Formats: sequence, structure tokens, C-alpha cells
Amino acid sequence: MITKTYQALNYQTYDMYVNLDGKSFLIPFRGGSLRPKINGTFQTSDPALQEVLQKDTSNGVSFKEINSFDDEEPIVKSDTDIIEVPGITTVAAAKDYLLSHIDGLSAASLPNKTAVLAIAEQNNYVFTDLSK
Repeated sequence: MITKTYQALNYQTYDMYVNLDGKSFLIPFRGGSLRPKINGTFQTSDPALQEVLQKDTSNGVSFKEINSFDDEEPIVKSDTDIIEVPGITTVAAAKDYLLSHIDGLSAASLPNKTAVLAIAEQNNYVFTDLSK
């Protein structure tokens, strides 16, 4: 299942409504902060909702897609590609590690543990001391 993350462009919190199958549906962008400046995000794995957001006229003006990952597709890699990282015991520490080791990665693209683990796996990092 593909999960997409969208980020409000200028707001820490932002509410918008979209029309989905003839019904009004609330899209709440949350999790932002003033200092450090982090804009709110919204995450969904609903393909119909993703399509509506992709076609929305405010896409690129009020919000944008910042991350997409398939959490069910297994990624097969050889053991030589894996980079084991010991000593990381919290999701926050894993997030900081990924931000400092992967070019072009933003904090907003790592809103939760699932996203942190998915990005780590895509880039061959394994946090050996982080409980799953």
C-alpha cells in the first residue's frame, strides 16, 4: 500500500476540505511548530483521497506532496549493502541520524516511526538497537 505525505506550505496547522465521492472530507495538516519552523503534514494511504489531492487546484499553492513510500513492498538487498548503526535507541535519534546522512532529506518527510524506518530501509540503514 502506497502511503503519501503532504505538507502545508505556509502553515503549522491547516484545514482544508475536498470533495470525495460527493461528500466533503476534512484534510487536517498537523504536527507543525513555530520554532523550529515546521509546517503541518497530512498522511494517507487511501488511493482515492490521494487522487483527489493530486488534482486539487491548491496543490502546489497551499500544500505539496513531500514523500511517498510503499510499506508492503519488500525490498530485497544483499547483506553487503546493509549499513548497521548501533547505539540509536529512539526514533528521534534515528531521524536526526538520517537527516545528517542522507542528502536532500527534510524533517517533514519523517513525521513518524513508520516513515523513519521506511526511509532507513530504502537507504540500507538498520538501527540495530532501535526497538521495532
